[in-house]
Amino acid sequence: MKFLNIAVAAGAALGCTMAFAAKVAELKPTEVDAFLSKPGYVVLQLTSPDRGCKYCIGADKTFDQAAAESTDRNTVFARVQWPVWHKAPKMGARIGIGGVPRQIVFKDGKEQRQAGGRPESASALLAHIETIRQLPPAPAPGKDVTYAPEAAEAAPQAALTPAQQDVLRLYTRKDLLKELVAACARVAPPKAAAYERAFQTWTVAHAGALNEAAMLKLSRTSREDASEEAALAQGEMRTVEAWMAKDLNITRTRGPGEYSCNGLTAYLEAAKR
Repeated sequence: MKFLNIAVAAGAALGCTMAFAAKVAELKPTEVDAFLSKPGYVVLQLTSPDRGCKYCIGADKTFDQAAAESTDRNTVFARVQWPVWHKAPKMGARIGIGGVPRQIVFKDGKEQRQAGGRPESASALLAHIETIRQLPPAPAPGKDVTYAPEAAEAAPQAALTPAQQDVLRLYTRKDLLKELVAACARVAPPKAAAYERAFQTWTVAHAGALNEAAMLKLSRTSREDASEEAALAQGEMRTVEAWMAKDLNITRTRGPGEYSCNGLTAYLEAAKR
């Protein structure tokens, strides 16, 4: 986290092309609808500081970095958070039901597309936003999304097949394993490189499935799709937490120790699913 904060600060000072980059506007739920009514592009992040939301951890920092690195003067970055991740407040007709974290791109008050869930990196998020900006306008132009929120809503995809559910679960597991590797690196800094190598072994072994999951996430942009994926992710999180408690002796109140990290390394090096 300290390194990321340093990177953000350094990026903000890299000259006049970035000098204009504003901080992320922190909004209350009651302020969202009025904020989105302004003309131009707004990238809105919905997230929560609740540690029970594993995907939310660190998502705000990556979003902050993306805002600092953006060189687009016509795009505003904003965020709304709430204490309990699964108890989303009402934020007006422009925001529908969906998982967290998520980033939504708006233009002139109308939702264009969703820019994924937890950002992999600031550069990846900015690239995704730019892709969305190049897409054709949403259907039914001229309708005010306040009164017809469905006008900018993407059509839901077909229900996920068992095979698709499997690769999306694996993608969720990858993010949770990455958090565990980072925690182990903090516990035993001299072994940090070894933990990272083990994680890379695991990701390379499952690269095909992880790439398929990434493509699925990009193609499924409706609120219904997001809700289905969020439910799937939460189920996998519970599965991983049960495995952590049983095999690694890690719980929400008890972090990893050297024994836990050794067990994690063995799991990763075996490239288990």
